[in-house]
Amino acid sequence: MRAVPVTVHGRSSWTVSDSSGLPVTEIEQFLHWQRAIGRSSNTVRSYARHLSLFYRWLIARHITWDAVTFDELCDFVGALSAGLPPLVPRDGGGRAAATVKAVNAAVREFYEFHRVEGRGPADLVLTRNPTRLPRRSHSFLAHIETRRPSDVPRLARAGRPAAETVQVIDFDAAFGRLVAAASTDRDRLLLSAMYDLGLRIGQALGLRHSDLDPMRRRVRIVRRDDNINGALSKQRAQFTVDAPRRFFDLYASYLLGEIADLDSDYVFVNLARHPIGAPLTYSNAYQLIEHIGAVAGIDDLHPHMLRHTHATALAKAGWTAPEIAGRLGQSHPSSADVYIHLAGDDLSDKLRRTEHLVWPSHQPNDTPRQQDPGQ
Repeated sequence: MRAVPVTVHGRSSWTVSDSSGLPVTEIEQFLHWQRAIGRSSNTVRSYARHLSLFYRWLIARHITWDAVTFDELCDFVGALSAGLPPLVPRDGGGRAAATVKAVNAAVREFYEFHRVEGRGPADLVLTRNPTRLPRRSHSFLAHIETRRPSDVPRLARAGRPAAETVQVIDFDAAFGRLVAAASTDRDRLLLSAMYDLGLRIGQALGLRHSDLDPMRRRVRIVRRDDNINGALSKQRAQFTVDAPRRFFDLYASYLLGEIADLDSDYVFVNLARHPIGAPLTYSNAYQLIEHIGAVAGIDDLHPHMLRHTHATALAKAGWTAPEIAGRLGQSHPSSADVYIHLAGDDLSDKLRRTEHLVWPSHQPNDTPRQQDPGQ
């Protein structure tokens, strides 16, 4: 069982093939629905990889997908977390809580899709909302972290608080090192698009030159389903981001120096590898960002860390959750709460360091003032 690239209706996508090289029917049905509702190729690939792990475990345990029980799902999460056969990671050891959570979510959506279609285990409840369920029902994602079967070493926990799972760089200090480590203006512009504008990697790779307005210093984010590189904005509605001077200074250098002779509507294109001028792909962009991070001394750098850092900087500057969500193009203000929490942690530390200035009469070394008996 492995995730493999395929072409569907002329577009790149992913599926899961069995030992004979054929797509797994029920997984392909689910992935086909994901394509139909406009999920990006990158998202479909993630679902395919997560479900291939689940199916490897099912085959090893001789369990059919439509007869799995809640206790067996507990065993799967335990094996996944601990990295037990047949789910051993390439580098050995266990898996991060965020990875386990992502696989759990893929399994949940897979079963919920088939439940709507009238397939799968009828008695297995996967929803998070207990108010809609009979009290006797188990909820996979709601309870699986609290159950501990005796035959597995450990289970996926509910995870760290959301604020702790957000990874950021050391703001302008680290970003300066990244810019210095980048070898082209294109790479520096890509870093700026995520750090200075807070764009997702799919939004950045989908940018066209017509989306950039240097006069007003604005960048328009448009969801396009026909991007050659499969780039897709997660936000369905179009929105506009104000950009700092640095972004457009980098754009001018890139436009006049590196792509002056290239004819492409896409902003981020191949400069050295074939085909020259073709839009940069997800995989190339991820490898590029990781390489720049390694050169700059920032291990395991990924594009979303730059977006997280941008949002956290806004929170530190006093932006509210709705304002941050609007800047990032998020549909729900609560999506930005995590950055407020991060900023709150930072402010708490700052308060502890400066509380003697805020409340000078309450310094720890102050001698308590004696009360006048006549008062």
